[in-house]
Amino acid sequence: MPSKNKAPNKIKAGDKSIVINGDVSNSTIIIGDNSSLNSSASKQDRSEKLPLSRSVSIVGSEKPASTLIPFLCYAKENSTAVREFRERLKAETWIDPWFDEEDILPGQRWEESVVSAVQNSHAVIIFLSSIAVRTEGFFHKELKLALDAAAEKPDGTIFIIPIRLDNCDVPERLKPYQYVDYFGDTEHKDRVYTSLISALKIRAVSLGIKM
Repeated sequence: MPSKNKAPNKIKAGDKSIVINGDVSNSTIIIGDNSSLNSSASKQDRSEKLPLSRSVSIVGSEKPASTLIPFLCYAKENSTAVREFRERLKAETWIDPWFDEEDILPGQRWEESVVSAVQNSHAVIIFLSSIAVRTEGFFHKELKLALDAAAEKPDGTIFIIPIRLDNCDVPERLKPYQYVDYFGDTEHKDRVYTSLISALKIRAVSLGIKM
């Protein structure tokens, strides 16, 4: 017997009723529109594309500290003059200079200790002299280590401080940095030392070190 034609379904916007014609045995039924599914899928896609969080490494010299640690870079031939300079710095209660003769313990690997000290120092004071500049030696490796560490600092950071112990040539790599002459009469040396302390104070303030 022929089926009677039914009037077409009229579904208004917002109508929650469901009217289904025909065989639905192999159909997928979605109630409502698929915007929520698209939204969920979109969020999932975005979450999968987000980069994984990376741990931020902290440079050793930028960690909080109670004292300023300048690394003393020098040639062995100038050890007497640098040792005297170190004692003058040690008199400042907020400065603890790193000096290899005092800070490398027996049995420690010397070169590894120097590399670690440069990387973890707050500044590097480079003592220049005619013999240091012209003679091959570990001084030049320390100088390279210091410049590599300086390259990782923000612009304007006081980190490399060249000091001439005699009337020597300044290496090309150090010419961008203001140097001072720590030789001559006592009055001149005192003025130079005062200016050095002023520079170190600026560095200490930037690190939150109390003086």
